[in-house]
Amino acid sequence: MHGRTGAAGQIARHAGNIAAARLRFAAVHDASSAIAGADGAYGRLCRWVTENFQEKHTRQDELVEFVEENLRLIGDTLSDETPVSDPVRVAASPSLIAPVTIRPMARAGWRIEDVEPLRDVLDRLTGEPDVIASHAATWCNIAVELAAIADELEDFVEFDISGWYGDEADEHRRLMGNNIEAIKGLSSISAALAEITESVGVLVAQTRRIVHDLIADLLTVSVSAPRARTFTRWAGRIAVYAVALDTTLTHLNEHLNG
Repeated sequence: MHGRTGAAGQIARHAGNIAAARLRFAAVHDASSAIAGADGAYGRLCRWVTENFQEKHTRQDELVEFVEENLRLIGDTLSDETPVSDPVRVAASPSLIAPVTIRPMARAGWRIEDVEPLRDVLDRLTGEPDVIASHAATWCNIAVELAAIADELEDFVEFDISGWYGDEADEHRRLMGNNIEAIKGLSSISAALAEITESVGVLVAQTRRIVHDLIADLLTVSVSAPRARTFTRWAGRIAVYAVALDTTLTHLNEHLNG
C-alpha cells in the first residue's frame, strides 16, 4: 500500500481523528474564557497584579486558536468533503472549568461575611480567593488536556497512516509534528499560569485576611478612644502583609520572566 490513493482509507480515518481532537479545543477556549471573564475575583486592591500576566493569557488564547485553525486546515486538506461538526462529540467534550469550593471560616460569634453589605465591600476590595483557586485548578485542567491531545495526535500520526508514503505524506507528518510541539508548549504555559494564579490567590487571601481583621477591629473598638494595642495589632498585620507581598511578587516575577 503506498501513495495517497492506496492509503485512502487510512487517511480518511486519520482526518476524522484529527477533527475529533480539534473539537476538544472548544473546552479549552471555554475554560480560558471563564477565567478571563472573572477578573473581579481579584478585587480592587490586587487587580493590578493580574495586569502582569494578562498579556500571557491573551497570547495563550491566540496560540490555541492558531493551532486549532491549523488542525482544521490540515483536516480540510486530507478530506475531500468539508468536515461537519459532530454534535455528539461536541456535547461529550468535558468541561475543564473547575468548580468553586467555598471553604468555611471557623470563627466564633458574628462574621463580616454574614452581613451582606459588609461582605460585598470586602469582596469588591479584596477579591474572592476561592474563585481564584478554581482558576488555578482550571489552568491545571487545561494543561493536562492539552498534553493529552498532543499525545493522541502523536499516536494518530504514527499509527493511522502507516501505509501513506511520498512527499505529501512527509509534509503532512512535518506539519503535524510542528503542531504537536506547539500544543505541548501550550500545555507547559498553562501549567505555569496555574502556578502563577495560585500565587496570586495566596496574595489575595492574605490581603483579604488583613482587611477583614481591620474592619472587624474598627467595628468592635470604640471610635472615640481606640486602644493602643489595636494600633499595635494593625501595624503587626500590615508588616506581615508587606513581607508576604514582597515574597509573592518575587515569586510571580520569576515565573513571568523565567
